[in-house]
Amino acid sequence: MKITNILTPICLLIASCSGGRMEQHGVAASADLAIEEMAVPNMGGESIQSRSSRPVAEPEKTGEATPVQNEVKIIRTGNISIESKNISESKSNLDKLIKRLGGYYEQENTTTGNGYTSFDLTVRIPQNSFDSLITDIEGGKDKVTNKSVRADDVSLQYYDLESRLKSKRAYLDRYQKMVASVKSVKELLEIEEQIRQLQEEIDSTEATLRNLSGQIQYSTMQVSLFEYQANLPSGSNSFWVRTKEAFAFGWNLIENIALGIIGVWPIMLITVVGATAWRGYKKRKRG
Repeated sequence: MKITNILTPICLLIASCSGGRMEQHGVAASADLAIEEMAVPNMGGESIQSRSSRPVAEPEKTGEATPVQNEVKIIRTGNISIESKNISESKSNLDKLIKRLGGYYEQENTTTGNGYTSFDLTVRIPQNSFDSLITDIEGGKDKVTNKSVRADDVSLQYYDLESRLKSKRAYLDRYQKMVASVKSVKELLEIEEQIRQLQEEIDSTEATLRNLSGQIQYSTMQVSLFEYQANLPSGSNSFWVRTKEAFAFGWNLIENIALGIIGVWPIMLITVVGATAWRGYKKRKRG
């Protein structure tokens, strides 16, 4: 009986110590797990708290949005010079080609001189038809004397403008909601000034983004179309052409002299009248 009374407290003491150590081990394990969970961030900068706290479909949504954001934005431009044997026909064919490809002339200048005619054209063409325009021109009857093509990646600029525009619109919405809760005229004026500045920045950013989108969607091609009519082969034809040009030059010279004389007729009239009066004066003086 005495032995039982002595062993019972000893067993209870041993059990108490073992339980304390197990409890401490469990707390330490829980703390380690919590620290590990806080130390693992996801791609959005949030801490992952538990595997079961997020829906399974969320990564699929993120994967669907990525290709749209990473779409490459390219501006394509080019220059091409075309020497034509029949410039009227070539211009007509070029008009039809550009219309068929869905493009248009942004600018068109015509120059006609002594022995040549040329067109300086700024063509806007859908980007997916840009290569077709070059291929059709090179495959035509006319001679391509010069060609250059350039592609500029503006993806970073485009998406930066989109992001800035989204942020400014969000700020504008917040300021507009604050108008209803202002308590003084001073606060109202300050908020209205912020709204005005934000609206101006939004309008400017939208205009820049529209211009950039237009350049991306429609490529620009500078076309120089020309014909040198005086570039004829040497021989009798060249002689008669030069003879004709010489006669034309002589006739133009006569016309210019005649027009010059007509232009100075008041001076000539004054000179004749003055000379006649001087001669009369000299005769009277001698007599």
